[in-house]
Amino acid sequence: MAGIISGVRTQMTQRGRMLIVTLDDNTAQVEVTVYSEIYEANRSLFREDEFLAVQAKVAEDRFSGGLRITADRVMDIAAARANFVKALRLSMNGQADAVKLRELIAPFQQNEASCPIVVQYQKNGAHGELRLSDDWRVRADDALRAKLSDWLSPDNVWFEY
Repeated sequence: MAGIISGVRTQMTQRGRMLIVTLDDNTAQVEVTVYSEIYEANRSLFREDEFLAVQAKVAEDRFSGGLRITADRVMDIAAARANFVKALRLSMNGQADAVKLRELIAPFQQNEASCPIVVQYQKNGAHGELRLSDDWRVRADDALRAKLSDWLSPDNVWFEY
């Protein structure tokens, strides 16, 4: 689940510090319990009005009659994008060239380059889709999207999740 942090409160337990984080996705608010191990490893992520993605266990809370949500992993928006991205999609009409594409993506191919590139090609009534080889994989990054959008236009560049 993911949302904007609308509240954070701290409680001390036998296991150490525990956070109760309220996430709001504009349709509902939920409280997520974050135990000390997760909190200490990700302290900088817990600020109000910031995005937070959470992988959690959900269980029935017999005391309150509702649900208890306990965080197993938390991520900021950059980590969530890198973790959940399926592909970088580019729509081209035959005017773009591979040399220019390789030049633009090169800085985003080091470390954690886990995002495949899919090219959607359209010209003269013909259209098709081509998934580039693993040598072309990139890191899902807003700066990459911005560079490619300047070259191809914003409507022709998007990340698929």
